[in-house]
Amino acid sequence: MPEISDPTLGTSEPGRYWTTTNLGEAAPDVLSPLDMSIWGETAERGWLYSMKVFGVLPPSAKASPDVNDWGLSIFYGRPALNVDAIRGIVVSLPGVSGDDFERDLCGSVRPDAPPVKGKKSRLPVIAVKAPRALLRQGKVMHANYAETRAWWEREVYGDGGTAPAIERLVAARDRFEKVFADHCAWRFVFSGAQSAITDLAKKAGDPALGTRLMSGVGEVFETKMADDLWKVAQGQLEEAEFLRLWGYHGPNEGNADARVWREDPAPVRALVKSYQGRADVERPRDREGRSVAAGAEAEKALLAATPAAKRPAMRWLMKRTRNIVRTLQVGKAAYLMCIDGVRRAARDFGAEQVAAGRLAQVDDVFYLQIEECQELAAGRLENVAEIVVARRGYREAHRKVELPVFFRGMPEPIVPEAPVEGDRGAVEISGSASGGGQVEGRARVLLDVNDAIALDDGDILVCRFTDPSWAPLMSLAEALVIDVGGSASHGAVVARELGIPYVIGTERGTSVLRDGDRILVDGENNVVRVLA
Repeated sequence: MPEISDPTLGTSEPGRYWTTTNLGEAAPDVLSPLDMSIWGETAERGWLYSMKVFGVLPPSAKASPDVNDWGLSIFYGRPALNVDAIRGIVVSLPGVSGDDFERDLCGSVRPDAPPVKGKKSRLPVIAVKAPRALLRQGKVMHANYAETRAWWEREVYGDGGTAPAIERLVAARDRFEKVFADHCAWRFVFSGAQSAITDLAKKAGDPALGTRLMSGVGEVFETKMADDLWKVAQGQLEEAEFLRLWGYHGPNEGNADARVWREDPAPVRALVKSYQGRADVERPRDREGRSVAAGAEAEKALLAATPAAKRPAMRWLMKRTRNIVRTLQVGKAAYLMCIDGVRRAARDFGAEQVAAGRLAQVDDVFYLQIEECQELAAGRLENVAEIVVARRGYREAHRKVELPVFFRGMPEPIVPEAPVEGDRGAVEISGSASGGGQVEGRARVLLDVNDAIALDDGDILVCRFTDPSWAPLMSLAEALVIDVGGSASHGAVVARELGIPYVIGTERGTSVLRDGDRILVDGENNVVRVLA
C-alpha cells in the first residue's frame, strides 16, 4: 500500500518567502486534515475575493494550481502567508508599495526583497470598485452576521437540521467561504484605516495618540461577551442564555475539532467561579467605558493638532475607524459560527460512521478532508482506518515542533524553546505591537486557557496566543503579554477596549518569563522587563 499522504505538511519552491506572523491565533492548534478543508484552498479563495472586491483582480481570477502562488499555505499544520505573492498583488492598490506592505506585515523589509510594480491597467477598475466596496462592505458584513446567527441557532446550537450530516458539512464549509471572503475584504479596510490614523498621529508629533485613538471603540463583541459572563457570575444572566449567545466560542475555536462551550460548558463555569472569587473585580463594561473616554480625549488632542480646514475630514475618519473595528469583530464572529457548523456536522457524520462500523471513534472524522468524507459516505474509502492512524501520527509529530516566524522555501522545523532555568540575568523583551501605558505586577504564565488559574488583583496574563474565548479571562488581568499577534490581532483589540497595557508578538514571552515574576509591562515603549 502506498504511503498515506499528509495534507498538512505543505510544499514550497526554494527561495519563496513566508511568514507565520498574524496567523497563529486564527487556528492555534496544529491543523487537522479536516481543517485543511477550511483553511486551505477555501481560505485562499477568500483572500482572492477580497482583491476582486477592490478591483485589484478581475472577477475571473481563481486559485492557482501551484500553491507557490497562493497567498496562504499550510506547513507542518500551521498557516503561513506568502509575502512574495501578496506584495505582488496589493501593490496595485493606489498608494501601496510592496515595501510598505512587507514592513506593515513583518516589521521590516528584506534587503533583497524583489521589486514589484502594480498593474496600471487595473487603476480605472479600482477607481470604480474600491469606493463602492468601502461604502457597502460593512453592510454586507452585518447582513452576513445576522443570517449566519439565525442559521447557527437553528442548525448548530439547535437540533442540527433535517439534511444528512454530510450535506450539512459541505454546506457549512461553503458558508464559511462566503463569510470569510467578506471578512478578508474588510480586514484590508481596517489595515488602511489603522495606517492612516497612525500616520496622522506621527505627523501630530505624538505617535502614542494613534494607539489611544484605536482604543475605546465601544460595543466590541468580545467585551460584550466578557460583560455577559460577569452578569452570569452576578446572577443577572442564566448560563443557558449565555451559551445561546456565545456558545460557538471555546478553546482553540478556529480548529474544527476543538470542544466549544456549547458542547462543554465546564470552562465557562470555571470562569464564572474566577469572577465570583474576586470581590474587587470590575465590570468589563465599566473598564470599556473608561477606555472610550480615553479614546475621546485622544480624538480631541489629534483634532487640536490638525489644521482647521482638515478637521471635518479628520472627524469623519475617526468615526469611520471606530465602526471599522466593530465590524471586523462582527465578521470574525460570523466565520467562527461557520466553523462551529462544520464542527457540529462533522461530529454528527462521525457518529453515523461509527454506528456503521466504518470509524472507530467519532473524532476520527477530523483526520479526513471533506472530499474524503464524501467518499466514505458513499462507501468508497476502504482504508479509512489506516488513513486515520497515519494522520494522527503526523499531527502529533507536528505538535512537537514549531516554525520560524520567517522562512524561505520549505521551513526547517524547530524544537520549542524550553523555559529558561537558573540565572537569566537581565530579562527584557519587546513585541510587534504595544500600547496602553505602564503597569507593574505578578506574571501569571498560562499556556492553556483550560488550565486552572486564578488571576488576583494586579496580575499580568502571559500567554502564547489569545482567541475570543480568552476575553473573559483577559478582563481579569492588569496587563497582557502575548507571544503571537500584532496590532490588529484579537489580543490587541480586546486590550485596547479594556484599557489595559499590552505587549504582543514577543515570540518568547512564555519561555523567558516565569510564573510569579514581578514584571513591568510598558505598552508606551514596547518593553516587558523582569523586576524581581
